[in-house]
Amino acid sequence: MNTALCFNDVLAYDGRPDPLFKRDGKYFIRLMEKGAKSVQMVFAESLYDFTETEDGIWELELPLSTAFNCVQIRVDGRDTLSALLPISYGYSRPYNYVELPAEDSGFYELKDVPHGSVRREYFFSEVTGEWESCMVYTPEEYDRNPDRVYPVLYLQHGHGENEVGWTYSGKVNLIMDNLVAEGKAKPFVIVMNNGMVQRREADGSHKVDFLLFEPMLINDVIPFIESKYHVGGSKEKRGMAGLSMGSIQTSMIVCNHPEMFSEVGIFSGFMKDWISGSELDMSEHMPSSDDHLKAMDDAEAFNGYFKNLYRAMGDEDPFFEYFLADDELCSKKGIRFERRVYKGTHDWNVWRMCIRDFAQMIFK
Repeated sequence: MNTALCFNDVLAYDGRPDPLFKRDGKYFIRLMEKGAKSVQMVFAESLYDFTETEDGIWELELPLSTAFNCVQIRVDGRDTLSALLPISYGYSRPYNYVELPAEDSGFYELKDVPHGSVRREYFFSEVTGEWESCMVYTPEEYDRNPDRVYPVLYLQHGHGENEVGWTYSGKVNLIMDNLVAEGKAKPFVIVMNNGMVQRREADGSHKVDFLLFEPMLINDVIPFIESKYHVGGSKEKRGMAGLSMGSIQTSMIVCNHPEMFSEVGIFSGFMKDWISGSELDMSEHMPSSDDHLKAMDDAEAFNGYFKNLYRAMGDEDPFFEYFLADDELCSKKGIRFERRVYKGTHDWNVWRMCIRDFAQMIFK
């Protein structure tokens, strides 16, 4: 979505006002909630009160300073999902977000350039015994070149998100369209899976087990994708990247299967598996022994596995100490990597920049 669409061009319906507008140089959110006694917005764990400016119309000056902002609208103490604000998926549920213009937003805006496609695919997983789905981005030229085998990046989201995050919130398809049009990145296909893999329990219920993503990717996803799309087929034409939880999955998979991938991206993320055994581990595994990191013991071999090992994080990320610890780990073991720190925290504002820069490095 072009960020400009979040303001004067958003269409109202049923007589409702446009939700976002600018007045006297300030940005406001305006909602129609007739009969409400209170309207509030939760942002960054703080609560902000709307003011009723006329009958049923509630306004709030936005306390936001970044482009992408997750928000929760609360009406009379009840969390709601606004149909007039953009919707994505995170925190294990749909949520609203507010997009503000930013000086550096040009790289993910919808522009007059050739555009690729985003497709949803369904496949049966032998690992989960269920039908699963993934999102696939193909560059604009893909369908016009059926005899060309394209590189493929398997790109993962974070905890509580799913396969739509990188397109809905991350705008990776627009980022790639713009980079390819500018000649800054080679065209490649991107496959985005749901890393919150669920296993069926004996009673028929489901439980998330993020460790199941590795066998699902290796045994189900890659064979399915590379038999249906003219992509991959060799180490040189495959890469993997992920953010947060997806970075742990990426680290484990590429270390356990270095013969399969040549490009690696760790966004706001981690070499070690600190989720296993933590409060985020819904399957209650034992704390990880990080056996996958034994692949780093032979630095010469490890450095030869990957063309690019890219690690990046926001300078205000609450997990920054983990990033520094991984810096030390890699340095002590003699591991070669590209390291970048962006301005920002643990959110899509940083992850958009991560994929923008990583995409320009890989499959050269």
